[in-house]
Amino acid sequence: MKKTILLTLALLALQATPQARAWGYKDGDLLLVLRSSGHNNVEYDLGSVSNFLGHANGYTTNVTGWNPSVATTEFGSDLTGVKAILLATTSPANATPTAWISSTEPNVNAYNGSQSDWDGLYGAINGVGSRPIYPFNVTPAAATPTNAYVINPSSGASYDYTVAAGSGNGIPKLGGNAPFVVEQTVPGALDFWAVKPSAIYPNPPADKLIGTFTLAANGVLTFVAGPRASSISSISRSGNVSTVRFTTTVGNTYALEYTNTLGGAAATWPVDANTVVGDGRIDTLNHTNSSSAEFYKIQTQ
Repeated sequence: MKKTILLTLALLALQATPQARAWGYKDGDLLLVLRSSGHNNVEYDLGSVSNFLGHANGYTTNVTGWNPSVATTEFGSDLTGVKAILLATTSPANATPTAWISSTEPNVNAYNGSQSDWDGLYGAINGVGSRPIYPFNVTPAAATPTNAYVINPSSGASYDYTVAAGSGNGIPKLGGNAPFVVEQTVPGALDFWAVKPSAIYPNPPADKLIGTFTLAANGVLTFVAGPRASSISSISRSGNVSTVRFTTTVGNTYALEYTNTLGGAAATWPVDANTVVGDGRIDTLNHTNSSSAEFYKIQTQ
């Protein structure tokens, strides 16, 4: 009888413990996951992904509201070599269903996924965020903040276990649910992609580069909005038509800005009406002009 009472009290104590309720994930929250061989996963809920959307190109901010010391306690004061991942998703019932995933060097053919592809992304991301909500699966990383957990990778609530369905396979590609590697070694930059079902958004391509997160070895996380700057690879001329070749990222729209005279403000350069939607390859735009002494730069939207 005494053992039964003690066991009952122990179970009640576990049920009363606050750590499982501290993780307040919901669809739309941005997750930061840090992982390294031989270590626990460290997972953060950075709040609404909307904080990083809709900004002008070049907008820059240091990401606050998370405690890097949770990570440095697990991995050491220098995070060099640790893998970082960023993930978010709307609900499938959202009017514009979207998942956001990080990447280092995306596959240029990977951005027209089907509805079932998107559903797989949603299931993996929602699983990573929602599983630590339930009791007894995780250990609190620290009393403050409550938006972080240190989780044994073999735990059913961990990133590793969730995305790989316990098999340990395909973790770098979100258990095979992402068409490219979603993790980046620290220190490094993570491209941040919005991914939508191509059946709903067939033209332009469903996916778009939202910006870039940079994570330093000391745990400083920075976000820069907008696509990477495009670079011109070559310019050729035939008759009065100049052909400009330049780098692109998937889903961004490009146009030529031009001038015959250097020295004026770059913001005053005319913009050719022709545009092209980037596909991740070297793309081209043509400009008709009467002067061979013309200068170009690429406008990215």
